[in-house]
Amino acid sequence: MTKAAREMRLLEFPEGYELIRQGDLGDQAWLVENGKLEVVQTTPEGVRSLAIIGRGAIVGEMALIDHGLRSASVFARTDVSCIELSRAMFEQLIRQCQPLASYLLESLVAAIRRVYGLPQDERTFGSSEIRSMRNNEKILDRRVYCEGYRFFSQGDPGVSAYLVQTGRVAIRRTVGTHEEELAQLGPGRIFGELALLQSAPRLASAVALDRTVCEVIRKDQFDKVIASMPPILRALTKIYMTQLSTAAKKTVEPLSDPG
Repeated sequence: MTKAAREMRLLEFPEGYELIRQGDLGDQAWLVENGKLEVVQTTPEGVRSLAIIGRGAIVGEMALIDHGLRSASVFARTDVSCIELSRAMFEQLIRQCQPLASYLLESLVAAIRRVYGLPQDERTFGSSEIRSMRNNEKILDRRVYCEGYRFFSQGDPGVSAYLVQTGRVAIRRTVGTHEEELAQLGPGRIFGELALLQSAPRLASAVALDRTVCEVIRKDQFDKVIASMPPILRALTKIYMTQLSTAAKKTVEPLSDPG
């Protein structure tokens, strides 16, 4: 058993207790063992309830993954018992991941934050240092694409994801007879990953707006990277994927890096 695992504690919280305060820095997450928690967000329009969660749910982990601020407050709606997950434990789990896996996880957290309109620092770096843990060789295939190149079209099967090094990529969705632009992605942004995570058709099209350099991530590479994650991070990846997919199907706004 690792030192971080030995340090996990089971804590009891009374009804009404505030486990997480929106806007604070975060040093812990909690795995719910018993009871109910409510996730509440304060916006300029007022306070809204985002979810009621119970046994098996994890709260507070996003701030540990991306070192951002708490995106919402969490209150105990009944007496609850939770296992405390420390920042040290999450950092240890992330260190066990291949670099591409941790990069993907951070990208999904950033997409979730965009869903809720939360401020965040955009990535400004590329992926040239993403390497295999085992042999220090690059596991991605860097390619140059000309202006106007169509990476994939809406409805295509997902066979690759892409990580932008230089240039810009437009994400577009066809609605009726019109094609609408959802987002423009620059260096450091990943696109096409949702179709790989779900083994589902593309939700949108992707087109190079100028000369663009991307790292190509094949589905078999992608699957191996996800499978290499510690179970708790793999489970979080699936949860984030489901949330983003549901949101993307309900709106034409750029909730994540579609595709």
